Amino acid sequence: MLFNSVIFLLFFLFVYLLYWQLSGRARLYFLILASVFFYTWWGLEAEGWWGLRWVIHFITIVALNYWIVNRMRAAADTQMRKRWLYVALALNIANLGLFKYYGFIRTVFLDLGMPAPPPVALFSFLPLAISFYTFQLLAYTIDVYRGVITSEHSFRNYFLFILFFPQLIAGPIMRSSDFMEQIERPQFTRDRLYSGLWLIMGGLVKKVLIADPLGFILAPVYRSPEAYTGQAIFLAGVAFSIQVYCDFSGYTDIARGVARLLGYDIPENFRAPYFARSARELWGLRWHITLNTWLRDYLYIPLGGSRVARWRAYFNLSVVFAIGGLWHGADYSFVIWGITWGLLLSLERYVEDDLGINTTPRSNPVLIGLKVAFMFVLFVLGALMFRAQAVHTAELDYSSGRIMLQMLSGLFANGHTALLSGLQNANPADAILMAADVFGRDALYLADFPNVQTLAIMILVTVIFHVIQYKPDLFAGLRKYDVPLLLTVGTLLMGVLLPGMAVAAHQFIYFVF
Repeated sequence: MLFNSVIFLLFFLFVYLLYWQLSGRARLYFLILASVFFYTWWGLEAEGWWGLRWVIHFITIVALNYWIVNRMRAAADTQMRKRWLYVALALNIANLGLFKYYGFIRTVFLDLGMPAPPPVALFSFLPLAISFYTFQLLAYTIDVYRGVITSEHSFRNYFLFILFFPQLIAGPIMRSSDFMEQIERPQFTRDRLYSGLWLIMGGLVKKVLIADPLGFILAPVYRSPEAYTGQAIFLAGVAFSIQVYCDFSGYTDIARGVARLLGYDIPENFRAPYFARSARELWGLRWHITLNTWLRDYLYIPLGGSRVARWRAYFNLSVVFAIGGLWHGADYSFVIWGITWGLLLSLERYVEDDLGINTTPRSNPVLIGLKVAFMFVLFVLGALMFRAQAVHTAELDYSSGRIMLQMLSGLFANGHTALLSGLQNANPADAILMAADVFGRDALYLADFPNVQTLAIMILVTVIFHVIQYKPDLFAGLRKYDVPLLLTVGTLLMGVLLPGMAVAAHQFIYFVF
């Protein structure tokens, strides 16, 4: 039941109309029932009646975590509280590790020439939303252990906090402080109604009119990068950067809009990320904010944060980003992507903090524009790694690493097929020499990327969304026209969006994480 499908619109319309007719506990229990139905629908779509086992699995994990938290609260001393914390960590890490990373662990063992654990059919299926709800469960448990959460919450409220259907599938990753205080007091206001509708419409535009078409445009380039020039490959990286932003922020906008219509506010996950002037700003304040603050609060700071020696802080940063990359997917490409950004952040901190060189302009508009463009280019290069996925067809059998190497080498030359064929039998030293030969060639060839004009229009629309988010005060005067604007824009969008949504709704990228 995708947000961008007609069936979800019908489901939510039914939920919304009945929800506000109820009151008090009845409203909460109805919302829990709707959330269970939402998750169950996903399981049935994925595996038929067998999908019900994942619903049972999910409810069991939530119930076990709640029981552990209560045992922790009742513990007589700090040592016993710590033991219960370790039990919770073991349960959730094992649950996530076995279902998401068992196959990847086998691959690593096999690649190293070591005996690998046997394949297990059960662990070949990834339970829906496991990465998101695991981090949310862990955050709650750790906050109870640290004393951040002092109030005792009922299982009903705890269950709804984890299962709340607008944010269940792909976040944002909520903390107790984001939601628990609102649970029993949802507020219906005109402002929430209007802003919720704007968020939903904006999210659908991002997903249906930008992200999905871009996915079709760039897929051939990633599938066969050897057939394209360096400039086309770079444009594919640009296209994917726009796609992944519009896809994920579009989902988040719809989730936040649906939550507002139900009387709740959930955290913002994106704040004009491509306007970032530094890696710190990008990952700390603008991109997937709830994940990156989670990694900061529950991994980076416990490892010592910035209080340890410089080299240790840089090492911790790289480790945390490697884990962040692995959180996105069980593949070498995600790990390399994460480590790369960790190293770039470390380099930026070294230059600014240790050498005292300010690389983040604050007042000069020309320098700001150049730094924003530079950061976007870095993001695009990272996107080439992030998007690299294995290709297994009757004609091709390429690992994600090979696709990633093709994309990166293809930026600088279109003659990298020889490099890749040579790498198959080359030792590491020869591989480096061959790569240097390719990377040292002349500048980019003319673009043969398809639909350049379409990409340009979608970049422009993305910039407009960024401006709206970056400078909301510019549009504050339009709020008095909310009703006519909503009716006009909503009618036009439904005429454009509904035909495509009725034919086929395409999955959100982050649903596989």
